[in-house]
Amino acid sequence: MRTFIAINFDKTVKKYISGIKNVVKENSKSGNFTDEENYHLTVRFVGESDEDDIEEICTAMDEACSSFKKFGLSIGGLGFFPRGNKSIVWVGMEKNKSLEILYSRLEKSLQKHGFGKNRQGLSPHITIAREADLKKSYDWLKKEIAQEKCEMTVESVSLMESVRKGSKLIYVPRYVKKLK
Repeated sequence: MRTFIAINFDKTVKKYISGIKNVVKENSKSGNFTDEENYHLTVRFVGESDEDDIEEICTAMDEACSSFKKFGLSIGGLGFFPRGNKSIVWVGMEKNKSLEILYSRLEKSLQKHGFGKNRQGLSPHITIAREADLKKSYDWLKKEIAQEKCEMTVESVSLMESVRKGSKLIYVPRYVKKLK
């Protein structure tokens, strides 16, 4: 099973992100747009895991987060990764020291439990569209989307499993570690 450690969002944050996604969708010829229930912030991709791995990941999460306090996050601007004529469109997070420390602790704990080093590092973003074929330029779209600040409090970190149901991906929490 494919797993990752993530921060999940409440309904208010999901609605905010959906508002941005809807503007992108209206200004795209086509694309695969993320369902609202799948919005999350990946802190650490783990990859293929079996049940024994799940136990180790949960232990690593417990160790990394044992004294970690709740912290605030702010959603940043719109971004994209070009892929030929199409793009992956995402919403970023403003730079956050607590998030960086959380990632570092998780990374160190996972390595201690036998998981390889994450080569990509932390790149906090929320994917809202894949293979988006925009009608106008990305720069135009970025100006079109007036972003008010959206803030949230991170109260927990979750081990998520990626499950395919027909043609849809569903992210299922396997373990939730509450922060202090």
